[in-house]
Amino acid sequence: MTDLLALLRESVDAFNAHRADHPEQPVELSGVDLSGLGLPGINLRGASLFEANLAWADLTGAHFDGADLRRSTLEGSALTGATFDGARMDYANLRSTRLRGATLRQVELRWATCQHADLREAVFDGANLRRVVFSDGDLTGASFKNANFAEADLRWTTYRIEDIESDLDGACLR
Repeated sequence: MTDLLALLRESVDAFNAHRADHPEQPVELSGVDLSGLGLPGINLRGASLFEANLAWADLTGAHFDGADLRRSTLEGSALTGATFDGARMDYANLRSTRLRGATLRQVELRWATCQHADLREAVFDGANLRRVVFSDGDLTGASFKNANFAEADLRWTTYRIEDIESDLDGACLR
């Protein structure tokens, strides 16, 4: 079996080509340290990245759809335009990330930390945001159709109430 971590460190193009040629091969990268790497456009759909360290990485336009990112660290990462549809991200650290224009439809993001994050124009439709800490973040223009905000912390967060088409009952707004 190919050493996916070595391939990933070689180049994004080589890794993505291998994934395209071997779609049946599971991507097991739980606990790996990819912090600070430049991985724009990487295809990590369905990958297991449980407790992985992706802090301060360039993941612009990356694909994490259906991935397991529970308890992962993405602090300070560039994730503009990335896709996370259906990903599991419970307890993830997303402090100071740049997720502008990212899609996070149907994502499980419970108990995650998104303090100081740039979430402008991101799409969280149908997301489970229970107990997520968004404080000091920017949610301007983000979409939240049918998202669950139970006990989420929106204090000191910038957002437009008309963008949030969900029930905010139970969310901390001040």
